[in-house]
Formats: sequence, structure tokens, C-alpha cells
Amino acid sequence: MDGTILRETLQAILPSEKIHQAAKDIGVVQRARKLDLEKLVASLVLSAGSDDSGVLADAMRRYKGETGDDIVRGAFYGWLDDELAELMEWLLDSAISYAASLPVHLPGILGGVDDWVAFDSETVTLRPALADVFPASGTAAGVKVHKELSIGRGCMTACHFSPAREHDSPHLVIDERYRGKGLLADLGYVSIERLRRCDRNDTKYVVRLSEGWKPRIDRIFRGDVQGEFFPGADFDVLLADEVIALDGRCVDAEVVIGTGSHSVTCRLVMIPGPKEYLIYLTNLPRGTHGPKQIGDLYRVRWEIESDNKLDKSGAQLDQIRATTENSVRIQLYAKLLHSLLVDILVHRDNLERVEGNIARRAPLHRLVLAYAIRACHWHLLASHLDATTPDEQWERLARRISDDARDPNWRNRPSVLDRLLGLTAPRGRPRKKKMRDCRPSAAPYRRSGSGMEIHRVPN
Repeated sequence: MDGTILRETLQAILPSEKIHQAAKDIGVVQRARKLDLEKLVASLVLSAGSDDSGVLADAMRRYKGETGDDIVRGAFYGWLDDELAELMEWLLDSAISYAASLPVHLPGILGGVDDWVAFDSETVTLRPALADVFPASGTAAGVKVHKELSIGRGCMTACHFSPAREHDSPHLVIDERYRGKGLLADLGYVSIERLRRCDRNDTKYVVRLSEGWKPRIDRIFRGDVQGEFFPGADFDVLLADEVIALDGRCVDAEVVIGTGSHSVTCRLVMIPGPKEYLIYLTNLPRGTHGPKQIGDLYRVRWEIESDNKLDKSGAQLDQIRATTENSVRIQLYAKLLHSLLVDILVHRDNLERVEGNIARRAPLHRLVLAYAIRACHWHLLASHLDATTPDEQWERLARRISDDARDPNWRNRPSVLDRLLGLTAPRGRPRKKKMRDCRPSAAPYRRSGSGMEIHRVPN
């Protein structure tokens, strides 16, 4: 990540002129004597809060430090109204549009689609005072954030909120937006009708087999078949009768799920896992994706789980203690903007590694990058607000942030996505071996049983 990437990303997430124009269009009340709108928005986005101070208290402290105004708490909270919530929503939509415009990187088995999309939700517990607006089931109040994550860009490309009481499944709608894309979703979003919609909209998918489904086998392409069967035979019966032997080899079959006009035909893939076989359903062609590659693709879905962790640990999404709907919405938009800023920087750094043929450089770690940005937010904001900031200062900031945020364990534990993207490197020499290489003439030593004396081991 260089200074240009850092500067352009901040300008895309917090565009000064567009913020002021949108504020005029929306009707955000600006008190010229006090309110500096751009710094208010920046303090909300860059502030993460803590268990001790709280999110809004932290944002107010940063706003006062950035503007030098002695604003009282009541006046600050008075700015958190409907208009500001609408402005923050517009700002998040604008940032998502920018993220969706970035080029995708989908080499190897990730190709064949315009992009792979992972869909999931995360729940934020709220104060009981908001139970009427955001009712929940396990607690008095809560809100669900439904997210769509682009695997090719590593960024959120859509989101919306709902009361925590609502089920996840209805919030995933397969329509023309998904034409030519691929879908990765967990069992909470799997239904026969949704698979049929994927086929109608030319959407590829990789999902787990729901436990209550009864697939019927039409044909087996791979696997150890120990006997004959008629097309339409029950899959569970063939396994119980050991017609399909589970001897450690993969199974690839064509199956029908459902009945009549509500049925769907797809591939059923079985892969041996650590404890038992893993079963997936997909409509990817066999000529391009084998069973183990299907399993690797589904494991990429974990990227959205990592992004949810970034929201809650890096942006403190689960530390919202507001008691009004507007304050909750403002904080939700601000924290998702914080995470989106991190995701865009990580993706653009990965593109730089690929284009510059420096794939062996360690990637930026999402969570550590969020901490690094918070550590130097004063310098970032001052550089962003000053149009005359020299390129050398941006380069120093980018170098400082990227040096702190590189993943130290990347060589030893690359993610599945890193392997599929080809962004891996061989492991380095162990530290003990490096020390021995530095002292080739030194003889080994051993410690005595009491631990008080050290004896040289004879050659």
C-alpha cells in the first residue's frame, strides 16, 4: 500500500465536496458557529469507542480535538438527528458504489463467474429502550445487519438492517443482480426455491446439503459404487445399504431434490473431512470444478465471517449503547464505513501485490489494519482535510500503517482464499535454525537437571 492508495481511498470514503452538497440536499442543520460537518462525520467514522468511554463519547472527544470547539455533550447529541442519519446512509451507499467499481481478482477455480458473493448476517444487541423499534428474541432489543460480501473485491457490496427477531432467509433475494455471479451461503439461506431461482438467473452456487432434504440419485460420476441401482433411488438408502461405499474417496453425483414442479436438479459432491464426509450441492460444471475444488470454494465463505469479526472487534459494532433510533442508525452506518475503509485498503494492496509481481509480500491483516488506522487517525484526518498535503507525507503515513498491519503468520497459515488467489510464499527458516547458522562453530549445550548449571556437550 502506497500513499496514493491511502489518499484516494480516504477521498472516496469521505469526499469533502460531496458531503457538503449532500448535506444541503438532505437538509442537515448546520450551525455555522459550531458545527463542522466534515469533521463530525470523520470523528464518527474513525471513532470505535471502548468499554470504558462509549462510542459517542469517544466520537465527541475526537471531534473536540479536531475542531478545538468547546462543545457540550447535549449539543453534540442534538446533532444526531434524522437528517444526519440520512446523510450517513447516503455516505455508506456512496462508499459501497465505489467498492463495487473496483476490479475483481478471481484467478483459477474462482473464475467462470463475474464475481463470487457471500451472504450472511450479524446481530447487534441494543438497549431495552429500543425494543419497540428493534425487537429481538433472545434479548429485549437488537438489530441484524444483512451483508453481501464480494469475494473478488474483498468488500461489502450491499447491506440493510432489520429487527433481530426476523429470520435471515427472507432477506436474501436472488434476482437479476445476481445474474452471472456465484453464491456462497450457509444453511440458513438454503431452500429449494432459492436454488431454482439461481438456475433461472444463471447464478452459480455452492451450499451445504440441508439435513432434512431427501435427494434422489439419477447418476453417479465418481465414487466407489458396489452395486446396481435404479435412477431416482433414495440417496440415504444407497448409503445405508453400502451401494455407495465411503472409503475415503470423493463422490460426485447428479441428484434431484424436491417433487414435481418444485424440484431442482443439481450436483451432489461428497468430500472426506476431518471427522466425516462433507456434502455440498452445486450447479458448477464438472469440467471446470472437481469435488475438492467445490469444497475449497465453499470454505471461501469464511471470508464474510472474518469481515463480521472486523465489524465487531475492529469497528466495535457490538458496543452500541444508544437509546434513540437515530443514534443507532448513525453508529451502524459509521462503523460499517470504518470496516469498508479497511476492506478497500486490503483489496487495493492485494491488487498492487499481483500487478507488481510482489505476491510474496505479506498481506495486510484486516483486524490489525483497523487498529493501525485508529492509532494514527489524527495524522490521517489532518492530511485528508488539508488539500496541500505533500505526497511525501502520504507515503510516510502509508508506510507506517502497512508496516504495522502486515500479517506476521501469513507464510505459515495462509487462508484458503490466499491459496486460491496464488498469494502464498514458502515458509521461512525456523528461528532456531537461523541462530545455528549464525554460529556454525558453536557446540551445543545442555542444561543440568537442577537447571542451575550448563554443561557443554562433548563432540
